[in-house]
Amino acid sequence: MINKRHRLTLVSMSCLRVGHDELLARGMSLPGLARRASALAQLPPLGLLTIAATAPADWDIDLVSDDGRDDEADIVDRILHHRPDVVAFSCLTPAVDRAARISALVRRQRVSEKRIVTVVGGLHATAAPSHCEPHFDVVTSGDGEVTLPRLLSDIVAGQMQLRYSANGSYCLAKSPTPRWDLIGPDAPPRYTLQTMRGCPWACSFCAASRLLGLPRTKSNDQIERELAAITAMRQRPWIELADDNTFASDRDHGPMLDALRQCGARWFTESDWRIAERPDLLRQIAASGCRQILIGLESSVFRYRGMGAKTAAWQRMIDAVDVIQAAGIIVNACFIVGADGETPESIERLGDYLETASMGEVQLTLQTPFPGTSLYDSLKAAGRLLPGDFSRYTLFDVVYQPDQMTAEQLQNAFHDLVSRVFRDDVQRRRDKIQKSIRAIARTR
Repeated sequence: MINKRHRLTLVSMSCLRVGHDELLARGMSLPGLARRASALAQLPPLGLLTIAATAPADWDIDLVSDDGRDDEADIVDRILHHRPDVVAFSCLTPAVDRAARISALVRRQRVSEKRIVTVVGGLHATAAPSHCEPHFDVVTSGDGEVTLPRLLSDIVAGQMQLRYSANGSYCLAKSPTPRWDLIGPDAPPRYTLQTMRGCPWACSFCAASRLLGLPRTKSNDQIERELAAITAMRQRPWIELADDNTFASDRDHGPMLDALRQCGARWFTESDWRIAERPDLLRQIAASGCRQILIGLESSVFRYRGMGAKTAAWQRMIDAVDVIQAAGIIVNACFIVGADGETPESIERLGDYLETASMGEVQLTLQTPFPGTSLYDSLKAAGRLLPGDFSRYTLFDVVYQPDQMTAEQLQNAFHDLVSRVFRDDVQRRRDKIQKSIRAIARTR
């Protein structure tokens, strides 16, 4: 007897979009932001590639990527080309409404007189499953390594449920090597590698710790296997660690850093400023090929509530930036604009500072209350969330009522700040800082 084959199409939804035409014209086309946007667009969908490796053997898998720019009907055509039995979407909050519309178009189709099942998973589905339920046949919450194989097995057995949840924290040491073969024959310019999941700090604006729990780490053997798979496709790869806070766990990071160094990788990650106060670890990070670290400084005006152990005096954090960059690692300093207490004047002062600041790169976003965060809960309870769908939750669009100004004032002040911080002469100054830091790295 020949076992029947089943087909699963995974759909990766990009969430990098901006709602305001003015901001696109004034800021997103500027060198610094354009460069980071391009880098993010090059990253393969690690989560989907990973859970694809958990599918039962009788399932064939295809991958469709949606960058948010193509017509939704065209994306549907690309999905249906694979004649799927199941279509599974992975998306963050700003892309979920587009995914819902595509799901509605897919659900109207039939393949061999059989209805296609649509599924959604990811952080938004975990945080707000009730928002997703009307638009998809199945909603999955939590770690996809747990929910996807259960769902696919149930579909084959005719026992499909409407909701699947990963109860408890999945042991990341069991996570499989991603299915890199699904991205096609051409090696991407950048790769992603997850070494840990979760974060201990529970910042009020971040959903990672609340939805993903305390840090869980992969084994050193797993990391070495994944690096071997990546370097088989590209020598000396550029890798972004898809970690919530790479050095926040209590693991011994030495073997992981040795593996990165030995494979010749150049890499980027997110951490917090406190690595500057661990000189032995910082030396290992620099020697392993780390080229840039995104560090959340959040605000030069006040410290955010809920920052936990990250909270410190401003000058202490700036001193940490200088120490990290002196080690040959560019700091991409992340600032959140618009928290309670912010005024047009405080935003202008931030612009004054960033025009001459020491960090090699800067990231600016508006405070955004994503579902699953305590910030979302508190603003919703206070009636301060502005009307509109989740497509506006882009990190660049005001979606709540500020406490010290109007929403329009905040949006305009952010526009002006982006124009100042990313104009050509200011970016050229940061480029020179980056060049000097890279020179330090080359001397190692």
